[in-house]
Amino acid sequence: MSGVESCSSWLLHCISVTIVPHLISDDTNTKIHKVAVTPPTFWRNKRKSWFLQLEAQFSNSGISNDTTKYNIVVAALDENVLDFVVDDILSNPPHDDKYETLRNALLNRLTDTEESRLIKLLTDMELGDRRPSDLLRQMKSLAGSSISDELIKSLWPQRLPQQLQTIFFD
Repeated sequence: MSGVESCSSWLLHCISVTIVPHLISDDTNTKIHKVAVTPPTFWRNKRKSWFLQLEAQFSNSGISNDTTKYNIVVAALDENVLDFVVDDILSNPPHDDKYETLRNALLNRLTDTEESRLIKLLTDMELGDRRPSDLLRQMKSLAGSSISDELIKSLWPQRLPQQLQTIFFD
């Protein structure tokens, strides 16, 4: 075995915290002892996207153990979510399906009601420093399937500054 092969083999066997995907070989004798998945803090307003990203990390890292997935999610939750949303699950976790139970609670308990989404659409949406198309996209996302595209398209111009309304609609 050459010095380069020996060093390469040693590196693959000693990595215990984070594994960079291009360092992993197809060698079946290579054993990975631990892979770190460090998701960003839980995105309360984009829960589905956060879980989609996290589950991609689980897949890429070969993580399938329920308790490991559960613990990674718990570590990414902020104080408010821990205290007010899932405290009951954390203080008495189920024996089986911990991850799915926690995932479902986070997705379902933080979901805005249709009424609150409509109020946000009517009062809270502003262009800010976004492009007009980004505002429209966010409004459609917030509305979901329960509010028609026609209604969104009629609300959208009202959320734009007066000078943009003049440019777009005169």
